[in-house]
Amino acid sequence: MKILFLEEQPCIRALKYAVGLKRCYSDIQLYFGYCGKSLTEFYGFGDEYFDGWFKLIGRTDKSINYIIKNTIPDLIHCHNAPDTLTVSTLEFFKGQIPIIHDVHDLMSLRKTIYDDGIQREETLFEKKLTEERIALEHSDAIITVSEALFDAAYEKYNLGDKRHLIFPNLIVEEMIPIDLKEKLSNRDQQIHIVYEGHLDETGKEGHYDLHNIFREIAAQSIHLHIYPSKQNRLCQKLNEENGFIHYHTSLETKKLMQELTQYDFGWSGFNTSKNKDHVDTVLANKTIEYISAGLPVISFPHKSQKKFIQKYGVGVVIENFNNLSRN
Repeated sequence: MKILFLEEQPCIRALKYAVGLKRCYSDIQLYFGYCGKSLTEFYGFGDEYFDGWFKLIGRTDKSINYIIKNTIPDLIHCHNAPDTLTVSTLEFFKGQIPIIHDVHDLMSLRKTIYDDGIQREETLFEKKLTEERIALEHSDAIITVSEALFDAAYEKYNLGDKRHLIFPNLIVEEMIPIDLKEKLSNRDQQIHIVYEGHLDETGKEGHYDLHNIFREIAAQSIHLHIYPSKQNRLCQKLNEENGFIHYHTSLETKKLMQELTQYDFGWSGFNTSKNKDHVDTVLANKTIEYISAGLPVISFPHKSQKKFIQKYGVGVVIENFNNLSRN
């Protein structure tokens, strides 16, 4: 069987799919059409699980047509966000090849721009809604990262009895640390929390705009260690201003997972000033990665994360920062 993945910026979720598929089916062939960085360029590994990589250049429809002619896939697995590649694929190949739409984000639930590192022209909100509706309603099947995300999509669009699967962000064995580092708290008897992943530096109150949250944590005399996915000037400034905030360089995924083991908790609480509805549908990759590194998770009561954390007893859900150290 041949499967073509399409995603503007290949993500860790796509990598996890590839590892699982290759392990389960020895004769499967995987291909990737993308715009930004490959998995290995972004995470330090992952390209090796695919049998071919194709950069989408120029007109998307022509690039996709070229890839399909050269790979002849049995299935196309499109990942959002945004939903543009799914819409382009449906326009030309609907009814010819089964098309799955994997929903990581509902763009209609966001009030801030989607930032995956790719420079693109800002799309009118109405166009985003149109693309989202087409991708969800016309794909042959959909996959969502959480039950809450599927419920939100079902309420908004005419999904009827469409085939769907709720498949959360899990972990792959290659990412699980083998050796655990000594806890920093064993040395200084103080609490050390870690945050890893994307951070916003636009100051527009997106859900990754966490700088004031980091200040609140530090105000409790708790150490916060930041490992950004890319350089962040605002967090570097926090590091210079506050002795409890520690800014670290970005690390490849496997090395990062090893580093996480020296901390006491993983932070997975987001800014809900503008994107609360979106955040409530998310079960973040970082949440699973903290757990895989042996760390309890601290989160605000975001709907999907709260349900997961409390169901499996893997962390603490807090309403505010009062007595955080006691919690």
